[in-house]
Formats: sequence, structure tokens, C-alpha cells
Amino acid sequence: MQCFVQQSYAQEVSRKHYVTAKEYLKIDSLTWALIELDSATRISPLFAEAYALKGYIWELKKNDRKAIDQYSLAILHNPSFTQAYLKRAALHFKLKDHRDYVLNDVNKAILLSPQNADLFVLKAYYYAHTPSPLNQKPDYPNAINTISTAIYMNPNEASYLKDRSEYEFNMEQKLAALADINLAIEKDNTNDSYYHFRGVIKFTMNDYRSALNDLSKAISLNNTSYVYYQLRGNVYYNLSKYNQAYNDYTATINLLFKQLANTNKRVTFDNPLNISLRQTLVLRGMALVQENKPYDGCDDFKRASRMGDSRAGNYLRKYCN
Repeated sequence: MQCFVQQSYAQEVSRKHYVTAKEYLKIDSLTWALIELDSATRISPLFAEAYALKGYIWELKKNDRKAIDQYSLAILHNPSFTQAYLKRAALHFKLKDHRDYVLNDVNKAILLSPQNADLFVLKAYYYAHTPSPLNQKPDYPNAINTISTAIYMNPNEASYLKDRSEYEFNMEQKLAALADINLAIEKDNTNDSYYHFRGVIKFTMNDYRSALNDLSKAISLNNTSYVYYQLRGNVYYNLSKYNQAYNDYTATINLLFKQLANTNKRVTFDNPLNISLRQTLVLRGMALVQENKPYDGCDDFKRASRMGDSRAGNYLRKYCN
């Protein structure tokens, strides 16, 4: 009886340290939160929630390996701790650890919650974004099979169909990808990214007029994405509508400048925004060339050339001498 009372008292004290740690976490006092959690786990060494919270704090402190260690302790003391498996899987994925570490943890979470379709979606994502040990390429076939399980469980979820469409497209199964994105849009006709992706598929199939309709719909739903304007500019260019292409490339450049201005850190040469900006400058210059205004495009070629675009230098020599 005395032992039970002592154990109950220890649990009560450790829980107080845990609650205090969460209060410190609210005011971003991470060091004091860890001190409280260390006290909690010293008093109650089997306190899985405390180890999990330590893991989360070490994530905030950018020490992912220590975070993994703490999630592992949480799992050791509570093998049914689904969220700890998922947190550990996410960190293994982030750190580019072997795919088995990632998938094993997701599989354990699925065993604990087999009716949770979102877990199959997550597993499919990891298949598609971690290299297969066999060929060091994304494992799209397993991604498609896994996301299909989620679709079977919840056939009305449009986002699942969109995901499968992307995996099929990446496998060059364009007709299957088109069929799935069509179904996704039938179930949710307000998502701009769905129309954009269908536009991507149709663009690669050279169905430019249909792609134009989809991209215009995407822009009507969301006029803040430079990617939408850039691709619609490419569609106009391929339809020989160079003035409209010029306008969309200009909108792309303006949105890119806006995003670059909001970037707090130094933008490197290989930053995606930087790459898109110099590519779009070249495309806008070429739209003017096609409109028989080559000299008007020289400023764009010069800017792109200064940014390191090799094509821009060639166009400068060809059109601007």
C-alpha cells in the first residue's frame, strides 16, 4: 500500500513538472521547459509524454538527432504512442536516413490506427519522396498502390485523387493522371491547384487550348501564384499569342520580385525563385522578339545574362548587336 501511495505521489509531482514545462513552452523558454521535463522523467522514468515533449523541444532547438532519441524513449515506454512514431518518421525523412527507418515507423502507426486513411496518404508520400534502395529513384509504383488504399477507404476525398494523379504523371501515365485529376475537380471545383495541375498535364500533352482554360480558372481562383502565370505565359507562347504571353511573364516577374523582397535570407544563385526569375526574363524577351520587337527584349536579356542565364548571352549576341 505504501509503495502504491509513493508511486501515485511521484506521478503527481512529475505531472506538475510536465504542466510547468508546457507553460514555459508557451513563452518560448525552451531551456527551462527542458529542465522541468528532466525533473519529470527522473521522478517517473516511464513518463512517455514527457519524453515526447522533450523531442518536440529539441526539434525547436534544431537538434533533430536528440529529438529522435527522445521520441524513441517515448515509444520504448509506450509502444502504442502513434504520434511519436509519426514524429520520428518525419525526422528520419528530413535527415535523409534510410527509407526503412521512415516506413517502419509509419507502418507501426498504421497498425495502431488501421482505419486512418491519412496514414496511408503519408506513407504514399514517403514512397514518392525517398529513394528506393533498388534504384535510388522515387518509388512511384508503391506510392500509387498505397494512395489507392486511402482512396478505397475514402473515395470522396479529392486531395487523395490529386496525389495519385501526381504520382501517375511522374510515371508518365498521363491518361491515368488526367482521369484522376478530373475526378478530383468533380469532387472539389474550388481548388486552384487542381486546375493548375490539370493544366500542367494538358500542356505536356500539347493540348494548349484546354490547358489555357484550366490555367485561367486557376488564376481566377488565386492570382498570387507566379507559377500559374508563368505556365499560362508558356501556353500563350505556344499558341503564338505573344502579347498575352508577354503580359503573363510580366505578372510572373512582378510576383517573383514581391516574393524575393519578402525573403529574409540571402537569395543564392540556385534558389528556385532566382532560377524562375532569370528564366522568365528570357521568355519575356523572346515574346518581344516573336512580336518583331527584338530590341525591346534586350533589357530582359541583359538582366538575365547578369544573373547567369547562358541562353540570355546567346540572345544578346543574336538580337542586340
